[in-house]
Amino acid sequence: MRSVTKLKTAVVGLVAAGVLALGANAQAVTLDAGVFGPTLGNLGTATNPIILNVDHGAGIFLDTINFDLGTWTHFNMTSTLNNISSTPPTAFGVPIFENNNDNEVVVASANHFSVFLPDLGLARDYHLHPQGVTANGGGSYQLTLWGSTAPVPVPAAVWLFASGLVGLVGLARRKMRGGA
Repeated sequence: MRSVTKLKTAVVGLVAAGVLALGANAQAVTLDAGVFGPTLGNLGTATNPIILNVDHGAGIFLDTINFDLGTWTHFNMTSTLNNISSTPPTAFGVPIFENNNDNEVVVASANHFSVFLPDLGLARDYHLHPQGVTANGGGSYQLTLWGSTAPVPVPAAVWLFASGLVGLVGLARRKMRGGA
């Protein structure tokens, strides 16, 4: 009896998934963001980012955007949504994949900041997969992309020097109060 119930549940699930798949308006756009840096007239820098605007009709979308960081080592991206779901389970997200073996290197997020992406030696090392669901009437998103170098950490010696300096100032103030 249990196997019959499980079979019925599985069939109902498959039928529901098929109806959703047929009713959904799946869309896909492929774009090339190019090579960041001098080859694009210095596009792809923090002061001159690459801005992509993509419009979709109502339904599900999964786009592909190829890019190469050029001489940059870190990838940055912000997104602006218009009439696209931002709440799970249909939330907008943009995972990053290698163009080498199509391995996902960064999980889907609406924004990426200072993500290290090594040079793979390909014409376009990586690609993004913006994905989500637009509401009735369609929607759009805007991606702002730029490359950067590694953030420079403040060396431990600077912190040690600063704490020592604060200690000396405190000691000097203490001596001045005691001697006066």
